[in-house]
Amino acid sequence: HAAKRPRRRANAQGAGLVPRPGLVGGRGGRALIVPVVLVGLALLAAYLGSGVFVVDTDEQAVVRRFGEIISRVGPGIDYRLPWPVDRVDAVRTTTVKKTGVGFVAPEDDQETVIGMELVTGDTNIISIGLVLQYIITNPADFLFQTEAPEILVGGLAQSVLTEAVIAMPVDEVLTVGRLAIQERVKSRTQAMLDEYRAGIQITSASIMTITLDGLVAEAFQNVANALADREKKSNEARA
Repeated sequence: HAAKRPRRRANAQGAGLVPRPGLVGGRGGRALIVPVVLVGLALLAAYLGSGVFVVDTDEQAVVRRFGEIISRVGPGIDYRLPWPVDRVDAVRTTTVKKTGVGFVAPEDDQETVIGMELVTGDTNIISIGLVLQYIITNPADFLFQTEAPEILVGGLAQSVLTEAVIAMPVDEVLTVGRLAIQERVKSRTQAMLDEYRAGIQITSASIMTITLDGLVAEAFQNVANALADREKKSNEARA
């Protein structure tokens, strides 16, 4: 009889069946997975939590989703999808802003009126400074319908002021025409801003200063004095 070959004793180690430490399914694998999952959940919670935002009492906010406006939000706590899905832009809608013609916006509490030279209807040259006050009424239009809305307000007001002054003689500009000029600048500038959908409401237009060239001012004063003297003599004659 042929000699029997001895059986090879199969064992787990020889067959490579012993699980290595750290592989999934082993105790080491489970111990590694748990903290990874916890860290992932914490990061997800932080990411979702970043969508909470606060709008101050003097502000209104515009929410955009991938660049498209989806809502307008008032004061309080609100939520939007985190970046890069949603974006929030807030503006102050109760703060009165200033701009104007011949006017330098103050860096502190001091306003600087430098004036701008204009020609009146009777070809006299005056230097005039006008200040406009306005508020933001539509944040979406203010932010996205026009570029540099503050510069737009000043430019439109300058155009209207020029038209108003050139339509009047100098004596009217300096006296009874002053209020008419202010009202025209306010109403006409507002109408053009509405056409541009600037989201701005003008609350006032005020002439801060009007000055004449020295010789013109002297001549104007002489005329005013002559009229006053004539009125005085007329009243004395009636008495």
